[in-house]
Order: sequence, then structure tokens, then C-alpha cells
Amino acid sequence: MFLEASTLQALAVAGGVGAIAGLVGGFLGSADNLFGTVLMGIIGGISLSAIMRIAGAPPIYAIGTEEFSLVWAAVGGLVLGYVVGHSNV
Repeated sequence: MFLEASTLQALAVAGGVGAIAGLVGGFLGSADNLFGTVLMGIIGGISLSAIMRIAGAPPIYAIGTEEFSLVWAAVGGLVLGYVVGHSNV
């Protein structure tokens, strides 16, 4: 386990990782306003990390007692940030 935390703290960390990845994705998608891509990165990070946890995917850099994955959070934030940034042009 990468970081020992409660479930709420683990989801907050996953949201933070998703926010940073969403910012990168929005920058790559040429967004006019990066605030929306950060918000969508948070949503994408938390949701994909939770979905992959429920689906039984192996966690990479697991955080918390429920073992949410930081890598899946980064992928979800990046993809959602890119899609929102690309459609925001």
C-alpha cells in the first residue's frame, strides 16, 4: 500500500491527482478555460478509481484501506480533462 488513509482521505487524494491530470489534459486539449478541466479531472479521477476498484482491477500505488489506485485516478482525470478541453475550443 502506497499511503495509509481513511476512505474519505483516499478519495480526496485521488481527486487531487485527478485535478492535476485534468489540468494537464486540458492543456493538451487546448482548453480556453482550464478551471473546468480541473473540475472534470477531479470527477474523472475519483470515478475511474472507484469504478476500477469495484471491477476488481489490481491497484497500482494503492491508497487507503479500500485500496483506491492513484494511477487509475490520473488516467481518469487526464482523459476527462482532455475531452472537456478539446470540446471547449
